[in-house]
Amino acid sequence: MTKSYLLCKCAGEDRIPLVVFTADNVDEAREAPTWLRRKHPEHPGLRLKPGEFFEIVEKDLCPAEEWDAALARIHADASAAKGS
Repeated sequence: MTKSYLLCKCAGEDRIPLVVFTADNVDEAREAPTWLRRKHPEHPGLRLKPGEFFEIVEKDLCPAEEWDAALARIHADASAAKGS
């Protein structure tokens, strides 16, 4: 069954939502960072610095207000990037 996932970049206390995607299972979802880096090498959020890591959050396991806030931040970041 296809589910929605959120890819976040984490460093220390920061958790930055990068993208929402769908996958058929958690194993496929775990491949997302590698696939995204290959297909979108220009995306700066997909490059990790020492101490950073990716977190994959399944929509069904995330509180709705956190999911909505993450989506709002992704859209705001995309709008800001287009404006610059």
